[in-house]
Amino acid sequence: MTAETQPERTTLAWSRTTLALLMVSALFLRWLPTAGWIAILPVVVSALFALAIVTARRREPMPLIETAADLAIARITLTTFATALLAVTALVTVSFA
Repeated sequence: MTAETQPERTTLAWSRTTLALLMVSALFLRWLPTAGWIAILPVVVSALFALAIVTARRREPMPLIETAADLAIARITLTTFATALLAVTALVTVSFA
């Protein structure tokens, strides 16, 4: 792999992460009839984080320099936080169902 393909692979990986985040959260809509409005909470949380990922990727592509690692750590931390928050909202939704 050459250095020229790295930004493209990174963009594709973040796109897959965003899509997976939205797809998993959409599964919680099945509890909408029984849990009510709270079933929309995981979808809203994941949509906000997906929007943050897309906005960050469009605004500033990851540079191929040493500071790219610091930028990647921040984005990975955001994704981890989003996943944890989605898990908590999902548990709350399921407990109301």
